[in-house]
Amino acid sequence: MTGAALLTVALWPSLPPNGPILLEVLSPTPGATVDLGGVELLVRFTPEGAASETFRVLLNGADVTDLLTTGENGAYGKLVGLLPGENVLRLEVFGRVPWAPASLFEQARELHIRMRPPLHIDQG
Repeated sequence: MTGAALLTVALWPSLPPNGPILLEVLSPTPGATVDLGGVELLVRFTPEGAASETFRVLLNGADVTDLLTTGENGAYGKLVGLLPGENVLRLEVFGRVPWAPASLFEQARELHIRMRPPLHIDQG
C-alpha cells in the first residue's frame, strides 16, 4: 500500500459520513410540503468542528445564504419564492480536521421540499 492509501485508511473513520456531523437541520423536515408562505430553515452547527463562516445555502441552485441570519452556532431564516412542485435545498459547510485545524473538509445535505400552491389561485 502506498503512503497516501494508508493515510486514507487511517483517517476514514474520522471523516463524514463515518465521522462528525457538522450541521443538523432542525427545520424543515425532509420531504416537507409548504405553501406560498415559504419554508423556515433552522440549522444548528456542531461547535467542535463546523467553520460557520463557510456555510452556504442553495435553493434550486441559486445562492440564498444572504437571506438567513447566520451565527457561530447555526442559521435561521425564511425562504420564499419556491417553485410549484419539488424544490431542492442544498446546505454546505466546511469543517476543521481535528488533528490539522488549518485543513478543512466539506459536508453537504440536500433536502427536497414540495411547494403546493393553494387550489383557489388561478395558474392559467
